[in-house]
Amino acid sequence: MLTKRGITLCLLSLMLTLYLVIALATSQGMAAEAPCNGVRISVSQNAMSPFVTPDDIDHELGGIVASADSTAAASYNLREMERRLGALSIIENVNCRRLANDMIAIDVVPMVPVARVFDNRGSYYINRAGKHLQASARYQIDVPVIITDNDSLANAEEIIPLLDRIAENKMWSQLVSALKVDRSGDIFIVPAVSGHIVNIGDGSNIDDKMTRLFAFYNQVLDVKGWNYYDTISVKFANQVIGKIVPGRLRKNVTDDDDLSFEDEDIDIEIINQRDSVNVADIKPKII
Repeated sequence: MLTKRGITLCLLSLMLTLYLVIALATSQGMAAEAPCNGVRISVSQNAMSPFVTPDDIDHELGGIVASADSTAAASYNLREMERRLGALSIIENVNCRRLANDMIAIDVVPMVPVARVFDNRGSYYINRAGKHLQASARYQIDVPVIITDNDSLANAEEIIPLLDRIAENKMWSQLVSALKVDRSGDIFIVPAVSGHIVNIGDGSNIDDKMTRLFAFYNQVLDVKGWNYYDTISVKFANQVIGKIVPGRLRKNVTDDDDLSFEDEDIDIEIINQRDSVNVADIKPKII
């Protein structure tokens, strides 16, 4: 049996619960009707920032800044705004949110290009996620170049970490002018000094491949000359293979007066066997 005190406590609890329900409903209604306190658009700084301004973002959203005073803060579809801006090729990331003071904040990160791709259909920049930004005279961004024989770059997720690894090594970055991807997917280094290209296969074991390549440069090209080979391959483990094209004029860059012609067709397999070098046979040294 409830005592008088117990009944009083129950009534107070019910009244408090009712008050909280009414207060919550009222506050939600007020929040839904609260006018927007303005729109703040910020663009982070990177290489593409000069090409993305707050005015550009405002224009893309239909003049959201000017109409803010006459719009309820709760009426903005923030996820749809993010989707719309994120679909733009020049945008890397976007975050839209409603602040405690009923202001709408839009934070934009312009696309961060990590490479410029030249394929059979044209040229474009890519970011780490593989997103494309069509190249134009408006954008002049100093990034590594990737050339592909295909209609598009299929293995960007493999090449971008490779570019990062090359950029971390001063000697490698000085050597590499561009990367080329053939139809089979093999990756080739195009050196800054022309004369040959280097087949590294895929992007795996790059440290071992570059060690073998520089050892070959020191032990073989010091004698043969930089332009002697058309292709140097470090694709396969424990070997370096130099290939030359039959009939091509050869010049040993270590001797400007030594010119020679390859008058006869050369069996590439013989050349590969003759000019293959095992890792055990070469001793790397610093160039």
